[in-house]
This record gives sequence, C-alpha cells and structure tokens, in this order.
Amino acid sequence: MIIHVDMDCYYASVEMRDDPSLVGKPVAVLSPSDQIQVVGTCNYEARARGLHSAMSLSEAKRICPDAVFINGNLKKYRAVSEELHALWSEYTDTMEPVMLDEAYLDVTESAGDIDTARRFAHEIQDRVRDEMHMGCSVGLGYNMVSAKTGSEELKPNGYFELLSPADFVELMGDRDISEVNSIGPRTYERLYSIGLHTVRDVREHRSDVIELLGNQAERILDLADGIDDRVVTPRTPEDSKSISRSLTFLKDVDDYWLISDVLFLISVDISENMAKYNKRGGGVFVVGSYSDRTPFNVNKVTKKCTSATEIHEVAMSLFDEVPFRTIRRIGIAVYNLVRSDANQTTLDALMGAEKDDGTTDSMIEAIRKRYGMESLERKDIDRDTIRTIAEHMRTHRGR
Repeated sequence: MIIHVDMDCYYASVEMRDDPSLVGKPVAVLSPSDQIQVVGTCNYEARARGLHSAMSLSEAKRICPDAVFINGNLKKYRAVSEELHALWSEYTDTMEPVMLDEAYLDVTESAGDIDTARRFAHEIQDRVRDEMHMGCSVGLGYNMVSAKTGSEELKPNGYFELLSPADFVELMGDRDISEVNSIGPRTYERLYSIGLHTVRDVREHRSDVIELLGNQAERILDLADGIDDRVVTPRTPEDSKSISRSLTFLKDVDDYWLISDVLFLISVDISENMAKYNKRGGGVFVVGSYSDRTPFNVNKVTKKCTSATEIHEVAMSLFDEVPFRTIRRIGIAVYNLVRSDANQTTLDALMGAEKDDGTTDSMIEAIRKRYGMESLERKDIDRDTIRTIAEHMRTHRGR
C-alpha cells in the first residue's frame, strides 16, 4: 500500500499561502535564481491563460499582462519542503522524497489495512490544507506506478486510488502510452513509430514491442499491465554512490561553447553537493542526446575528482570524444563516490582547493558577463535552477 503525495503548483502555492491577496489571480513564479527571467511555475489561473514553466518573462507578460510575477525564493521553498516531508513522515518510516514537492510513502506496515491507508491519505491531504495552507493531490496504489497515476488523475486537490492491476488497466487502457509514468519520450516515440499509441495497443502487440525494444520490452510491458516491482527506498544524500545532473534544452543547441558553459554550471552544482557530504568521485560520465534524439555517453575513471574545475575538465575531454552535432540534452554524473578522509588532507590539497575556489568564481563571473546576467553566484546554481539558467544562456548568447 503506497501513497504518492504531489503538491499542486508548489512554488505558486507557497507564495499564495504567504500572500492571500494572490488567491484567484494568475500568478507566475520566476525561476528560483532571481537572475533568470523565466517562469518556474504558475498557478492554475495562470495556466488557464496560457502561461507555462520555462516561458520567458517577456512572452508571459505579452500573453497575460495582468498576471502577478514573483521572483522565486528557493531558500523559502526548501524550508517549506522540509516541513512537508516532516508531516508526511509521521505516517511511515519508509518515505522516498522525489522532489521538493512530492514523495512516495510505503504505508503497508504502518497502516496495516486498506481502510487505514485510505484514512492516512485523506489525513495527509487535510493536514497539508489546514496546517500548511496549501493544496496537494494524493494517490493510493498497490505499487509506485499506480500511486503516481492516482495522484495525477484528479489534480488539483484530488484523491484517487488504484488498488489492483485490473483497476490500472481499466483506467489507462485507452490512454496514450506517454501518460504511463516511467515511460520516457524516447521509448514512447519508438512505440509510435510502429503504430502503437495507447496502453491497449502495447498490451495487444507484445511480440512487436519485444522485437522493437529488446531487453527494455519486459519493463514497458509490465508497466502497461500496471506491474511495477520498484520498492519505496528512503534516500539520503550521504549514502549516494553517484551524483548526476542533466537538462533538456527547449530548443536544439549547436553552440559548442554554450554547451561547455552549461557543463561547467552542472559541475559546480555536483561539486558543491560532494563537498556538502564530504565526498570525492572516482569517475565521470557525460551523457546526452542529439537533436534527432540519438543518445551518446562516455565515461572515464579518475584518481581524483572533487572540484568543479576538475569535473568540468574531465567532462569536456569526454565530450570532445563524441562527434559534435546539434545537442538537445546534456548531463554529467560523478560516480564511485567515497567519503573523503580529512586526516589525509595535505597542505597541497588545501592550496589546490583555494586555487580552485578562485578559478571557479572567475569562471562564474565570466559566464555572468557573457550572457548578460546582472549577477550570478554559486548559491544561484543548483538542480532546481540550472535548467532556467541554461535557457537564459541559450537565448542570450554573446559569443
């Protein structure tokens, strides 16, 4: 028995909670990096007027000039997220946060029976409304894909339950295969290419799916049947063996130096997280896809990989190994993470770290000037803002 909780238009909900005069008005929250004028999220009134995430501020103002535009405050959203996670964790010891605003809760043991699990789900929704003054959608399912499907079914402020594979197939059978959570764009586009568009199409043409997708087919067929053997796994950054970040551009990019700058910002975010948990990496992986969605990946084992400049240097050497063509998606993973031994830190290492701090800050300053950002600091760069920063860079290329 798994509950999936998903906050409704999270950033905008926090702002409306803090300023009730915004309720009923179209509200758009700009990227949490206040240097990038891109819509991060918007409430349902704004969506009804045509606004959406990643839209430029100028376009959003043109489409909906009477919308309220607010600079995002990531520090505030993270603080509220911690409160939400604390509330949800009262119902189980087995919670897997996915983003700031959503999580899976395995309540099999803590609830004990379906009626209690159902009560938990409604209580969570009520308490988020009454104690946090925001709305959320909740799904109750027999596995992770059914719980996620349930939370998406009746947004906003919805509750939906799917208690068996038969329930899942009945609900999803005639829907587009892209609506099944965990089936990504490259996969469903390949299925489209052979005329399979709905969940029913996939279920009724199993041999075609196997021929097309090979080893991946079993997973896709299981999902179409509502079968998902993933387990809810509490995650702590301290235990992670890798850190990865990637982004998909809204439009194809054919500028090598823009890609290099984006990879540097990704390297900064990864390096900051490694330092936070006292980790060092033993390898770098560069992944991406071209404009025709052809994927590429290259990796290299390294003796030392800690600083942003080290990660970026290795990443670019790897990126140079693949043919340069128009890029749609790009990312880095640092793997083989181990805990650094403070006792082994040498004077040379300290001097090197100081040198890297200066190099990193200098490169951030250069990027800031290159793309016309009034200011850009390390604190502005993290997994929640990199995409919007990259989109600003893509549309303000100064080279």
